[in-house]
Amino acid sequence: MNRGEVPGYEFEVPRGSARGPRGFTNPGADSFDGRRPAPSHLLRPAAPQPVRPRPAAPWPPSPQSGRPRPASLASRVLGVMRARNWVLSLALPIVAAVAVGIAVVVVAGGGGAGSSAPSALAAGFQPATLAGGNFTGATGATPVVLGAIAASGATEVVAGSAAGGPALWVSVDGGSAWRRAAVGALAGTSRAGTVELTGVAHGPLGWLAVGGMVVAGSADGRTWTKESVPGAPGAVVAAAAAGSAGYVVAGHRKDSAVAWYAPGLTGWHRAAVAQAATGQPSVIDAVAATARGFAAAGSAGANPAAWVSGTGRSWRLSVLAMPGGAVRAALTSVAASGADVVAVGSAVSATGQRWPFAEVSGDAGATWTPSTLPVPVSGATTATVTALTAGGGGFTATGTYPAPSGSTDVVVWTLPAAAGSGSGSWTAATPQGTGLAGPGAQAITALTANGAELTGVGFTTAAAGTGSSGTGQQPTLWQSPVRY
Repeated sequence: MNRGEVPGYEFEVPRGSARGPRGFTNPGADSFDGRRPAPSHLLRPAAPQPVRPRPAAPWPPSPQSGRPRPASLASRVLGVMRARNWVLSLALPIVAAVAVGIAVVVVAGGGGAGSSAPSALAAGFQPATLAGGNFTGATGATPVVLGAIAASGATEVVAGSAAGGPALWVSVDGGSAWRRAAVGALAGTSRAGTVELTGVAHGPLGWLAVGGMVVAGSADGRTWTKESVPGAPGAVVAAAAAGSAGYVVAGHRKDSAVAWYAPGLTGWHRAAVAQAATGQPSVIDAVAATARGFAAAGSAGANPAAWVSGTGRSWRLSVLAMPGGAVRAALTSVAASGADVVAVGSAVSATGQRWPFAEVSGDAGATWTPSTLPVPVSGATTATVTALTAGGGGFTATGTYPAPSGSTDVVVWTLPAAAGSGSGSWTAATPQGTGLAGPGAQAITALTANGAELTGVGFTTAAAGTGSSGTGQQPTLWQSPVRY
């Protein structure tokens, strides 16, 4: 992640379609090379952030979050003990007894920073698995970036890049086994640099994947063809969504947000998209289907911004307030559960300090309320949101933060179903284990949910070897129940 907190890696938070750090796009670019640095109007390059805690940080205060009921806590702790074989591997037997008002803490070895036991919420998230064989093949010689994931029933599709060109992988058994999809003519769309697919969605007529100047469709997720989008030359198409109103793709062309709509995978038409004030760039970086149509997120000038549309044909813009202490901010991901919509992104201070923030809506994106993402661990001074999904009636986001041990670890933020009404609050968890915490760097770069089950893809630098893409980084696959 070339974002000041970690050295650059092949498996990094997807840079995608002329993006710099995730969510800070380059609306001034009229061509795509996939390696373009962050634009100056959104993010001034900052010196690497020290890992040790610093007292001064612009991060908003952490809200007070609720504590799980004791019975739920006990079942989660014991479940994790069984899943990780802690019950058999501990030197002394552990007897877990829970009564109302009594918390149980289990201390055991893990892959994370420090020696304290994870919280009950953190313990409920299972470790990731090394997935080089799934995405890079047995030799691990092909550099890959895993940038987006979507699910429909037992079928899941991951989109990204391999060896510098667009690539897709499909699983038909809920993410247990993966194979490379046939991309046909997509392989010939690469220019200089890496072309990464940054969005994927499923609708009634099949799958849609986008990234850079590529729009591709598939009936089954296994074989893909390039789709013709009129009026798209020079545009960077970053996001896709599908709902009852049809399909939409969105992004930007130079300084303007752009979108297209279609009833299916073909027959695309240019949408009317409201823009920022004259002279200010508008960028759509993410889009989701809602109970009332579609919602999109991005930036308008230096401010975070959201768009809504009932059909995908025309989009209304809402320029949102700047997070406190920030001089620039952009929303990078959006997810919806019915009329509840959540968007997350990064805010930047005048000194280059960066922190995550969220906006929530209970009316399908018509109005928005700021929401605080709490500090992952005491003393943390920076974090980056990397993925977001809706599942189990609420929302789950992942990000990265510099751990006190010197590693870069994963934080999981959860928001229950009451998000849209404003009565819910985010909870931060720092789970342990492979691909989540430990030496080196790790991240979950894309996330989806099928009911109450999460599937994420990402990377770790802690374990080199077979499937390490020849650079010492391993792709990871993360599957865990939704936890609130």
